[in-house]
Amino acid sequence: LAQGRAPALPRPAMSRTTAQVVARHDTPVTSPTYGPAGDLFATSISGEIYRYSGTAEFDNEYQPELWGSSSGQPLGLEFDNQGLAFVCDAAHQAIFQITRVELEDGMLRQDIEPYVKEYEQTQFLGPNSLCISRQTGMLYFTDSGPFGETSIQNPRGSVFAINPHTQLLIPLCLHTLAGPCGLALSPDEKNIYVAETAMNRILRFSQHPPQVFHCSVFHQLAGRFGPTAIAVSNNGDLYVAHFDFAENSDSGRIAVIDSSGELIGVIIVPGPEINGLCVTPDQKFLLITEKSTASMYRHPLG
Repeated sequence: LAQGRAPALPRPAMSRTTAQVVARHDTPVTSPTYGPAGDLFATSISGEIYRYSGTAEFDNEYQPELWGSSSGQPLGLEFDNQGLAFVCDAAHQAIFQITRVELEDGMLRQDIEPYVKEYEQTQFLGPNSLCISRQTGMLYFTDSGPFGETSIQNPRGSVFAINPHTQLLIPLCLHTLAGPCGLALSPDEKNIYVAETAMNRILRFSQHPPQVFHCSVFHQLAGRFGPTAIAVSNNGDLYVAHFDFAENSDSGRIAVIDSSGELIGVIIVPGPEINGLCVTPDQKFLLITEKSTASMYRHPLG
């Protein structure tokens, strides 16, 4: 080695584009997620909620069908263990609860009602993403408003938790974040990972003791605009959508981060405006929604 020169650090494994289109849309979709029965769902920025037929195991594309609507701008979507759907709607600045009821004539009716829309009599900016604990039923969500409303110049975003038994709304981080977006639980549900988009970093909220949360920076990203979505595999690895604008980048980048916060890989996909991620229940594929191509992709894992 040359005198005074430190040894080069190993570069993270780079996975080139092996993503395959599995669904195409007229308008972009986001927040891919699985319901209790194993069905895949996603939301459209024009208000629709889609359910998909097909499976990630095969090369054919998914077939979307209209499942419901929030009559607004749905972003985050998640189902609880009983099959109730919870939707973050930016236009209505609220989280809705959606159920589908079968009528006597066999037709299905959608029942939608506000689940939460304010904290201490103050309207939310606009809930963005949510996740639900399978152990306790606690619902966690980010409140950031429309894209760009909370920023480095105006860090007023928040992270909240809702106790399903008491309906108590608990602020984990109140009016201090710059564009909090996607979030996900660790496999043991002791940690909550939050993408703070405008600060280009991943935060971790650790519980110690249970229901007492401590926040710190888990991983600092560099380049592009910032992280927008997070998915966590059963082994604890994080898949982080590193969003950028189509004017600045031709391809998309997903950072793979292990449970200790180290970058261990990078996945390259078509289109840089990645707005949603989820791991299939069998842990074989990563599903990716991308805004500029209005498409959903799958990437093999393992």
